[in-house]
Amino acid sequence: MQAENKVAQAYDKLLARVKEICLKSRKDFSKVNILVVTKYATKEQILQLLSQRQVFAVGQSQLKDTLEKFSNSELKNFKVKKFFIGHLQTNKAAKVLENFDLICSLDSLHLAEVLNKQAQKQNKKACCLLQIKLTNRQTQGGLEISQVADFIKQVKTLCPYIELKGLMAIAPQGREEQIRAAFKKAKKVFDCYFKQEDYLSLGMSGDFEIALEEGSNLIRIGSAVFD
Repeated sequence: MQAENKVAQAYDKLLARVKEICLKSRKDFSKVNILVVTKYATKEQILQLLSQRQVFAVGQSQLKDTLEKFSNSELKNFKVKKFFIGHLQTNKAAKVLENFDLICSLDSLHLAEVLNKQAQKQNKKACCLLQIKLTNRQTQGGLEISQVADFIKQVKTLCPYIELKGLMAIAPQGREEQIRAAFKKAKKVFDCYFKQEDYLSLGMSGDFEIALEEGSNLIRIGSAVFD
């Protein structure tokens, strides 16, 4: 029998903590998904995880890195979903669409139009999460909450090959109460424009517990698994 490796053990520990939070906050654990962020993981670490655990999806933010890692002969055998979690440059839209199942960072109408055009060429839907801003930092990507309603209308009208599957946001830096308030705000936006079976992607390794308590059903975890 294959011995448990460090990465698999860390993943099990994470799962146990997620179950504990769900039980405590009366959430349905079966509806929570873990996006394992592999952008800083080595090929060996990814292989250690995928060979011993069933993983919902992996998250990458760089096209070149993704192609290099997952062209590995051993990793090719694992049919795991790939979610693009970084800022997407329009000149890479076609290749990202070819190689990823979901784009988590749709944040402009221009990008939506480019993806729509490429999706039509590839005869597929471009499944995307709408990224919103929860902070005033200029380096933070995403739409302002005040722009969401108009943006969704425009996408539905102008981009028939775009399928909006939910919402993604990154927490502001700050105290727990500030993070919790920001996540509550994101949950309100989600409830207004999306179905409960869609993805509300809030929370990373440092704040996923708060995110789960506030309604996230897709947490993005890297360092808690691979460090």
